[in-house]
Amino acid sequence: MRTQRFRQTFMRAIIAPAILCVAILGSAQAQNPPAGQGGQKQPPSISEKTSEAFGKLRPLQESQNYKGMLDVLDKVEFKPNSYDEALILDMKAKIFAMTNQFSKAIGPWERAIELSDKYQYFSEKQTLDTVSLLAQLYGQEGSTTKVPAQQQQYFGKAITYFDRFIKGTKNPTPETMMAYASILYYRATADQNKVDQELLKKARSIVERGLTSSIKPKDGFYQLLLTLQQQQNDMAGSAEILELLLQQNPAKKDFWQLLMASYLQLSDKEGKKNPAAGREYLIRAIVTCERAQALGHMKTPKDSMNLVSLYLMANQFTRGTELLYNGMKSGGIDSEPGNWQVLGRYYLEANMNDRAIAVLKEASQLFPKNGEIELQIAQIHIQMENNKEALRHAKLAAQKGNFERTKPFSVYYLIAYTAYDMGEIDEAKAAVDKAGQFEEAKKDAQFPRLKGVIEEALAEREARKSDKPKTEPKKGGKA
Repeated sequence: MRTQRFRQTFMRAIIAPAILCVAILGSAQAQNPPAGQGGQKQPPSISEKTSEAFGKLRPLQESQNYKGMLDVLDKVEFKPNSYDEALILDMKAKIFAMTNQFSKAIGPWERAIELSDKYQYFSEKQTLDTVSLLAQLYGQEGSTTKVPAQQQQYFGKAITYFDRFIKGTKNPTPETMMAYASILYYRATADQNKVDQELLKKARSIVERGLTSSIKPKDGFYQLLLTLQQQQNDMAGSAEILELLLQQNPAKKDFWQLLMASYLQLSDKEGKKNPAAGREYLIRAIVTCERAQALGHMKTPKDSMNLVSLYLMANQFTRGTELLYNGMKSGGIDSEPGNWQVLGRYYLEANMNDRAIAVLKEASQLFPKNGEIELQIAQIHIQMENNKEALRHAKLAAQKGNFERTKPFSVYYLIAYTAYDMGEIDEAKAAVDKAGQFEEAKKDAQFPRLKGVIEEALAEREARKSDKPKTEPKKGGKA
């Protein structure tokens, strides 16, 4: 969740209902101060000057002369800490809020609440309403500042006021609870290297309360809960919420990606303890991808290749290779050398050697200058003990070149080894000499041995030639 989304929590619509008809409300408060408690304490009284000033506010408000309203209030003389001061501060704050000067409203409201707490000037309802507004205003200030220390200070203030409001309110509005949980989340994750797990836990309890507060909770609660679960590494809970959100709105394509990722993380985590559970989550990831594709989501070549990889991870080679081959033929998956090589490798895993060679030969026609593909064919022939074809494709690989992952040394080493095994000593000698020109020859422990046996074979051949008689007896001659 980012600042833009967070700010939306504090839209003017949340604050506006509490400050509408501000002058009328203020006048009513001035004329009807809160009753004494238990009849033992006299209710606070308002002075004539303050009452007269409040009477001037209504026509100014109707003409939207808010500056004039503030001017009237600024001229009122009052005793420090009096009920008059509390009422005037409260009214100033409401005017600031109504004119979208929210930062200026904080100071007067805080002072008014401070006075009311000390002298019981306001009713419990008015106090809690103001406390709620202060909480949201501090939250808004925290969401807009770019100074980390200041942000934490504002969020700390917001949390203090929200705590007070929630404790004193039986049924807080969903917007208030969502704003409170958002601020708790923000403060908990301000330092990603030191996430406050207790604040995250507190935020989650507020969200869960919001989810149970109505028959049809707001979507924002689910999304916020999802964010908290991911921060707490609760992948199982995250997957449940994503399933619910997608059931309500399957068009949310980003949620499909998140759901598949959640199942993959669960597969990796649970698979270490219980392979059967890990496989179940892997299957869920596969099904999630296919559900999304059926709705038109996650159908990019990369997404389709990811689905192939999931099938291969599940050892479903037949299905995986089928998807990959058909995908490359249809354009649903990028037809590129690397993907064709993956296809050949997994046909080999499925013990379908002939099929592996067939698709790689098809790929060699599509990419006639790619030596990697020819080398892979040669390696498969070696496993099949078909050295003749192995040597032919290894030599083709050397001719084509354009290797991306393979070192040329390995290609010439393979040619030398295969030619020697077939008795093609001269070809083996030429290849081993070529391989010896690369730096890898100095590091390969097997290379000196291969070179040695080839040279020995050459020497033996030369020795045999020298041992042959120089002249042969004539026909009919004596022995």
